[in-house]
Amino acid sequence: MYKLVILFEQPLDEQEFQVNWQKFMGLAEKLPRLRREIVSRVEQVVHAPDGRQYTRIHELIFDSRDALETALQSKAGLAAGQFLQAFTLGRMVLLTAEHMEAGEKDFRK
Repeated sequence: MYKLVILFEQPLDEQEFQVNWQKFMGLAEKLPRLRREIVSRVEQVVHAPDGRQYTRIHELIFDSRDALETALQSKAGLAAGQFLQAFTLGRMVLLTAEHMEAGEKDFRK
């Protein structure tokens, strides 16, 4: 599985951010082949050498890298990306990553 990870920096206006973030989620949920969406609120930035303060992590999960790339290049992906850039004023980081999980049964003890 592959995912697009969005790290949102501290917004300049929290109330405006919340409204626009909800709109962004609606756009993102239209991405073709999107399998799952995970949202986390950051409680504490433990270490950030550049001093950035992140407030949310938004993950969009796809079956494959190809599915992720197709989604980003789709009409829905371009619309969501343009809106994301506009409403955050670029105060976010985008990452793509291979998604791997291990459960307790997989841990070496």
